[in-house]
Amino acid sequence: MESVVWELATAQRHKAHDVQVVTLNRVFGDDSAMTLPARENLDGLDVVRIPFFGSSRYPIAWRVMRHIGAADIVHVHGLDFFFDFLAWMAPLHRRHLVVSTHGGYFHTGYAARLKRLYFPTITRLSLSRYAGVATVSEADDRLFRSIRSRGISLIENGVNIDKYRNAAAHVPTKVMIALGRFSSNKRLDRVIAFVAALRRHDPEWRLKIVGRPADLSMADVVALADAAGIRDAVEVFTSPSDLKIRKLLGECSVVVSGSDYEGFGLAAVEGMSAGLFPVLSDIPPFRRLVEQTGQGMIVDFSNPRSAAAEFQSCWQEIAAHYDSQRSAAMAAAGNYAWDRVSEQYETFYQSVLGTKVRAILDVPVGVTTIPEAVELLDDRVQNEAPSTVIFANAHTLNQATSSERTHAALRKAIVFNDGVGVDIASRLLFGKSFPDNMNGTDFVPYYLKQTRHRLRIFLLGGVPGIAERAAENLANIAPHHEIVGCSHGYLSPRGTVDMVERIRQSQADLLLVAMGDPKQELWLTDHLPKTGCRLGIGVGGLFDFMAGAVPRAPAWVQSMRLEWLYRMMQEPRRLWRRYLVGMPIFLLRVGKQWIGGARVSGAME
Repeated sequence: MESVVWELATAQRHKAHDVQVVTLNRVFGDDSAMTLPARENLDGLDVVRIPFFGSSRYPIAWRVMRHIGAADIVHVHGLDFFFDFLAWMAPLHRRHLVVSTHGGYFHTGYAARLKRLYFPTITRLSLSRYAGVATVSEADDRLFRSIRSRGISLIENGVNIDKYRNAAAHVPTKVMIALGRFSSNKRLDRVIAFVAALRRHDPEWRLKIVGRPADLSMADVVALADAAGIRDAVEVFTSPSDLKIRKLLGECSVVVSGSDYEGFGLAAVEGMSAGLFPVLSDIPPFRRLVEQTGQGMIVDFSNPRSAAAEFQSCWQEIAAHYDSQRSAAMAAAGNYAWDRVSEQYETFYQSVLGTKVRAILDVPVGVTTIPEAVELLDDRVQNEAPSTVIFANAHTLNQATSSERTHAALRKAIVFNDGVGVDIASRLLFGKSFPDNMNGTDFVPYYLKQTRHRLRIFLLGGVPGIAERAAENLANIAPHHEIVGCSHGYLSPRGTVDMVERIRQSQADLLLVAMGDPKQELWLTDHLPKTGCRLGIGVGGLFDFMAGAVPRAPAWVQSMRLEWLYRMMQEPRRLWRRYLVGMPIFLLRVGKQWIGGARVSGAME
């Protein structure tokens, strides 16, 4: 965890953020109990250390409140006293809180029954004060989603791949290294038993154990090697420097971990960055790592004899292609570099503050002005991958809450805010309105007049004849574009297939779909990539307005943001339920989100 905090804080400083780390003033497991300096500048990073008392499993450190008053965001790492205390004190400090899970507190079996009771009760309650939860592994993601359904994003830990890059032995050696804390969950006993079994096949194998004491001391680890009868083949190094670890890695070809619990598997990736072949226990984070990278092997360390035989049968192949194996491991580790992960955290923080995107009912709604939106869509037109644009009002977001398919469609799209209901939600959840009301009826014509591109446009939707009449009006408004096709929106399954082909043959750049929500959003999600269009926009009632079939509200009604009332009075039988029932339901759901604390959408993962 210390490595994660250091790397993330360093990346944030490089982005010109003002970062301060608040931590404890003594090292757990340090027999000397030396008090560290109260404040220190480490390579430009401001580190504040505060006293604590009580158990190392739940250290009490009240003074943290003195150091967070100026923060925009307080990022808590791990679930201990800081996590609970800052949640309970939220009404006093009024800071935006986020947390990285780091496995929660399930690394060991200690107090297992109490943990099982505490997690769905006290931890669940504390989480309600956190705007965002960053789960660092798929296992953590499943665990925390069991007690909180929203405001969770999977952001797997980054790795400093430069620290040990290319440090492994350049020729195959029969030396393994185990990296990490000396703690019971790392199952060093099983690793040592595995090496003992391996040496019965080939006595040249040796093991280096590198880490710092936790609930096991160096003497405990040495005693395990003595009990296995391989003390002469095991070297133990306590808290060595990174330079010393690089030197040790230069003697090794394999990184080994028998851990029975990992939040992510940082040490395994660090070993891969050096060029080591990973041999790992059968736990979800390690299985995911091997599946994603194609590197290493999973063995059952609880059966050391079988695990040793399985590895021994693979070693000859590994040694025979050692150079390519070594290079492949380093390349795979590059996928976990901190520059990528720090960008994910940057997006995470911005979502919490609502600067670029605001999560409303777990849908990320973009924060943009109308001119900025024009630039955004112009940039997307130049991309090869097609983009869908959705204008989300309260009804749209209600639909997304009721339908997972609609929810998924919105989370994949560019979503703009539309209407007074969404603006109320923004003010309640983030304390501020959206910069502009981005309703499609006004924005789409504006975009077509302002875009720097000359577009080929296809109109799909409405009753027969409406799209054609809307196209005539559109051609008058923005004559520099070309209308390449029109069709009503009443399509059979066979008709949909034919329509997709017709749009593709038209070579349209922009597809406007007016089918009402959520039908138009789902149609675009399912079919836009096959049409060849670069941009698809769900436009709702735009065609009806442009064709003159439905009148717009007077300008003064629009300025008062009462167009919804005007429309309901025109079509009461169709719209009364949406506005008189749907809007209160929407606001109740937003209120529930406010109480639950979530300000982050899982879409950013």
